[in-house]
Amino acid sequence: MDFIDTPGRFGSLVRSRRQALGMTQRDLALAVNVGERFIVDLESGKPTCQLGKALAVAKGLGIRLTHQTAGHGPMADTAAVPSADTLPGPGDAYPDLPDLGDEA
Repeated sequence: MDFIDTPGRFGSLVRSRRQALGMTQRDLALAVNVGERFIVDLESGKPTCQLGKALAVAKGLGIRLTHQTAGHGPMADTAAVPSADTLPGPGDAYPDLPDLGDEA
């Protein structure tokens, strides 16, 4: 499991997952209703990208962000994301995530 602790690492995960799914940046932007420039910026690790849009992109790619409570494993107070190879497909439902609807 890789820890995502910088915008650059998150952007790399997004790029890796998008490419694994055979999507272009434009395909992804259209799929999650954001501008292509936003995808470019997010993948390049721009630290000022809007969190709501970044989460919509992650959800659209099937990236599930989790948090371990302190005291439950190594670096338990750090948000962790599994590698792109082990993530479910974008069509999988996540009942514990809020429905972003048209807000993205």
